[in-house]
Amino acid sequence: MGLTSSSTGFAAAETTLEIKRRSPADRVVAIAGNPNVGKSTIFNALTGMRQHTGNWPGKTVTTAQGFCTTKRSGYVMVDIPGTYSLLAHSAEEEAARDFLCFGGAEAAIVVCDATCLQRSLNLALQVMELCPKTLVCVNLCDEVKRRGIALDLRQLEENLGVPVVGTSAHDKRTLKALTEALDRLCSGETELHQKRLHYITPVESAIGCAEPVLRERFGERLDPRWLALRLIEGD
Repeated sequence: MGLTSSSTGFAAAETTLEIKRRSPADRVVAIAGNPNVGKSTIFNALTGMRQHTGNWPGKTVTTAQGFCTTKRSGYVMVDIPGTYSLLAHSAEEEAARDFLCFGGAEAAIVVCDATCLQRSLNLALQVMELCPKTLVCVNLCDEVKRRGIALDLRQLEENLGVPVVGTSAHDKRTLKALTEALDRLCSGETELHQKRLHYITPVESAIGCAEPVLRERFGERLDPRWLALRLIEGD
């Protein structure tokens, strides 16, 4: 197992990343994804050279922040560590989870691999449980087209209940579609009908018992259902 707060001695509150805004109106967006899905390529394409790099506080995990300006808003994009899960079993997973929980991100973009979509959706579903304003970016669409594979992104959007945009990191038209979808999401124009995963009856019963207590303790700072699931999993 990698470094976590228990082994480093740093609690989540002590490891919150300092956000470098250009303006108080800048919106903070986390960019998440599995390793090797083109997440950092998307980040670089959106931010260009307007970036700051460094380490997460208390960790040897690198991070990058960058600025993206659209016609409607300014964004601070945070390239969180590539991870397959938000269960904190490594320094990368812990940094990703802690930023989504405590970093003040208004929205999250989850970059998925179009050539292996089922593997990427596990993380997307976990982020959706934690961050209501989630945008799923299905990257490498040019590669699946080359392989003769057809993706029904509209059906995926309907199934997930969050916006889904297909991208090819080197195609500026798809990146424009991504930023336009982000503008609509953050402005509240997009109607979210996010689907919740439903678990077997004993798990749902345990969640139902824990949710009221967690809601009273934490309010709406963290989703009580998500917290209940983490407690059940022993995270």
